[in-house]
Amino acid sequence: MLKLKTGEKLRPKLFVANPQIRKLSKEMAIPSSSAYLFLLSFFTLSLFLAISTAESESELELVADLRALQSESKSGVIHLDDRTIAKFLTSPKTPRPYSILIFFDATQLHDKTELHLRELRQEFALVASSFITNHNNSNTKLFFADIEFRESQSSFHLFGVNSLPHIRLVGPTAKSLKDESEQMDQGDFSRLAESMAEFVESRTKLTVGPIHRPPILSKTQMGLIVALLLISSPFIAKKIFAGETLLHDPKIWLSGAVFIYFFSVSGAMHNIIRKMPMFLVDRNDPNKLIFFYQGSGMQLGAEGFAVGFLYTIVGLLLAFVTHLLVYVKNAKAKRVAMVFAICVSFWAVQKVIFLDNWKTGYGIHGFWPSSWN
Repeated sequence: MLKLKTGEKLRPKLFVANPQIRKLSKEMAIPSSSAYLFLLSFFTLSLFLAISTAESESELELVADLRALQSESKSGVIHLDDRTIAKFLTSPKTPRPYSILIFFDATQLHDKTELHLRELRQEFALVASSFITNHNNSNTKLFFADIEFRESQSSFHLFGVNSLPHIRLVGPTAKSLKDESEQMDQGDFSRLAESMAEFVESRTKLTVGPIHRPPILSKTQMGLIVALLLISSPFIAKKIFAGETLLHDPKIWLSGAVFIYFFSVSGAMHNIIRKMPMFLVDRNDPNKLIFFYQGSGMQLGAEGFAVGFLYTIVGLLLAFVTHLLVYVKNAKAKRVAMVFAICVSFWAVQKVIFLDNWKTGYGIHGFWPSSWN
């Protein structure tokens, strides 16, 4: 027991810290300003890496979704609408890890043959399937898609599309779908799938590769044809040696010559190359059909066949006069036939001149001998 002396004051007793304890207290002291900076930098870097990882995972999810939609399509063309346009194009930040080539379609216009929408849609699908096949279904940089007008009118407005056919490429850095995406020139549609492939290669620097068109005949059909030829070959050979085939009939050759003449003068080859329709539907009256188009920029199939028919009449009458009429002994019959041939030929040529003047505006004038004036 501690006893205090009389008059002694109570004072607190001071303890002197051990040097080891003092050292430990310094180590456990509050960090300095440099330590604060280190912790702040570490936290910022961790947050940046977390955000970058989340963005990369989001981009990978978008690519995975596109590949899943692509695999569900038979041709590899993804069907987009307003919701998926927002998901894959407008919502993701640029640059996106992919490009999308979009075909704008309208099913209500498929019956308008002058637009060739149905055919162009098939060619677009052909390019898509060929691209996927040539890249072994492993490409993630370019996807093919289509948009239908009735389902996605707001997307049509977003792209500024007001006429068809229309194909547009949305690149990875395109922010404005209307101003920064690239439109395919409508004049390039004439070569169909090949021109679409060239457009893709020139804009994306990716190689489409060869276009894999389906064969005209399947293997089953080819096998049946070969089997029929083998079975019928003995009978065909017998007919050939006996001179009893259609190729030995002069009437067949005559009919073929007339057909070739008509095919040549009717513009049928032009119709095949240009894929011209036989007629058009009047825009003012849908119940009315247009067989003759006024203007030199286009020729319908019907008007070509009409003019070719008139030319064929003149050619047949000329052949009749020069090859058959000469064997007629009755002079009066010859004169009547000659007058008939001249009148019909004059009428046919007059109709051709009239149609040409009505269509192009050019006139044909006759010139009489100067001594007749």
